[in-house]
Amino acid sequence: MVPGWMIRVLGPIDVATAEGVVTVGGPRPQKLLGALVLAVRHSASTADLIVVLWGERPPEHAVNTVQSYVSRLRRLLGRETIVNADGGYRLEVEVDGLDALLFERLVRDARAEGDPTKVRDVCRRALRLWRGPAFGDLSHEDPFRLEAIRLDELRILAMELQLEAELALGRSDLIVGELEAAVQENPYRERLWYLLIEALARDGRRVEALRVCTDLRRMLGDVGLEGGEGLSRLEDRILIGNNL
Repeated sequence: MVPGWMIRVLGPIDVATAEGVVTVGGPRPQKLLGALVLAVRHSASTADLIVVLWGERPPEHAVNTVQSYVSRLRRLLGRETIVNADGGYRLEVEVDGLDALLFERLVRDARAEGDPTKVRDVCRRALRLWRGPAFGDLSHEDPFRLEAIRLDELRILAMELQLEAELALGRSDLIVGELEAAVQENPYRERLWYLLIEALARDGRRVEALRVCTDLRRMLGDVGLEGGEGLSRLEDRILIGNNL
């Protein structure tokens, strides 16, 4: 693949080039490239690719059609990017050539980093790779659904790491709004609730922080859960005015 080009699946499936974004065709070529991404650096058999493209009722000349789609992708990406392997095909790309691989590496780097400034910057770079649901319109279809869910869980983790780093850097006043939106979008991520409570308390908004504690308890109660000891300790610290 041309250096600097990137296959993108953190949003609609396409290819980013120095000249702009290039589409890879209609739904089936996109599914084919998406399936190769799912098996990146491992072979995807032609039989498996046929199931992805047509389900259990493929057309008569399905093998030839897969070969035709692969030829088109090779003209776009380079023959060395999609190689024949074990009765199928294998996608060969560097980490910087596939946004999902780059995103995962950045999240790993952020989790291993101890400097909150570096954590924040790495997470920001990782989150900028996202343009919508992973695999775009295919995100709810098999076999992409589970991988889309997994990647979205990592996206939320990266968001939590960034906001946690911002809090450590004393930017509580600047992230309250972002945390409120994050909690609305992901109401069952307790870590986001705790970060919002801490940000409000550190910003001197203790009454609002306690109200959010109550909201969290109510939300957990609605699904048959109770707030843990961590929430009780956080409430106690806010009530007595201890620094968080």
